[in-house]
Amino acid sequence: MKKFLPGDLVTIKITDLSYTEDGFSTGGMVNGCGLKLFENIDLNSYPSSNDFFGQTTTVFDNDVAIVIKYIGRPCKVAIDPAWFKYDIYEIFVRGQRRQIFRQNMS
Repeated sequence: MKKFLPGDLVTIKITDLSYTEDGFSTGGMVNGCGLKLFENIDLNSYPSSNDFFGQTTTVFDNDVAIVIKYIGRPCKVAIDPAWFKYDIYEIFVRGQRRQIFRQNMS
């Protein structure tokens, strides 16, 4: 799967993607149609019960964002390329910097 680069335009995808196929949350669901993105996702603790921190922004399917930078992959997730969906990026969306999982970007 392609790694996004700073400056790339991406589309937010959340329908049926607010949880990974492993059952881990990728943010907070809002009224069943939006996804709450946070300023930070803790790379050292994800997946756990307290991984998302800071201010939030609600995004919706097909919102457009700009990639700012690649943050990394949580320490508890394998480095195998098959686990790309857990890669975390910082994006600029709705006028704010937020972090998002690769699974929710196209």
